[in-house]
Amino acid sequence: LTRITSYNILAQCYVRSSYFPHSPSSCLKWKARSRNLVNELAGLDSDVLALQEVDQYEEFWQPWLAERGYDGVYKSRTQLTKSKRDGCGLFFKRDKFELLARRDIEYNDIAWGRPVGYVHPEGSPEPTEAPVEADGGVNKYIRDCVGVLALLRSKTATDGYVMVASTHLYWDPAHADVKLAQARRLLGEVELFLASNSPIKRSVPVVTAGDFNSVPGSEVHSAMLGGFGGRRLRSAYAAAIGEGLVVGTDGSESSVTVGKHGEPAHTNVTPGFTDCIDYVFVDDGVAVRSAMPLPGRDEVAAGLPDATRGSDHLPLTVDLELWSR
Repeated sequence: LTRITSYNILAQCYVRSSYFPHSPSSCLKWKARSRNLVNELAGLDSDVLALQEVDQYEEFWQPWLAERGYDGVYKSRTQLTKSKRDGCGLFFKRDKFELLARRDIEYNDIAWGRPVGYVHPEGSPEPTEAPVEADGGVNKYIRDCVGVLALLRSKTATDGYVMVASTHLYWDPAHADVKLAQARRLLGEVELFLASNSPIKRSVPVVTAGDFNSVPGSEVHSAMLGGFGGRRLRSAYAAAIGEGLVVGTDGSESSVTVGKHGEPAHTNVTPGFTDCIDYVFVDDGVAVRSAMPLPGRDEVAAGLPDATRGSDHLPLTVDLELWSR
């Protein structure tokens, strides 16, 4: 089995006590948060980590992950809107996997009308000015959101290949159209990346994880389930809930508060917003064997981060059988 975690770890550059008035200020300090985050990740001991809102990558996360046995790829947010310098990462246990190929996704490419698979010409500078609309406003697709794809080869399974994605879509509920364009772009990038790098004739399993900033039943959620190139996707955590496969560390079945469309009721918990916006989407060839429990609303009633959880999101962790024996 391969354990995969998707987790928006809340970049410190976004932490202000005014954004998280419900969290004791001691829980918001980087020293406390980083300790809680590494404790959570060490406890999960996942084979693959799809992380979002990773900042302090070179100073903190890269050394910690390397020490824990992870290699990986990291893509920092683009800077056209002078955005914060967090990013998305994909990290894998180096004794389990090796990296064969990667692809960085910059959703700003939508604004320029660049085709899926666009590669920036070497030596020519990226534009420093965003494209402007007729009304003088900046093109709505310039949001500096990113993602990263990786093709991994198993070191333990023969012909064991998997494509994993980590992404973070735009947050604003007023711009559902921007999120949907980003989700469609992601699916197009996954399809092309697989076609360009597929090492075997049969289809490579696909795991697409991240913070999609979209609730179950939204257009983004539906688009992701629709998949690409005739390959449908499904939510691994919803599948685990539906089949009674959410199990605690002791192996006993755990109850999860179920929300819309069979998804967990919440992956992001603050007094102002509590809902499911994080997902691990897998294709039909991937068998979901179990999922780690999420705390109930009563356990996180005051909102996150708290004294033991370092982010306003919860980690989604699933055990997958990627290759049938």
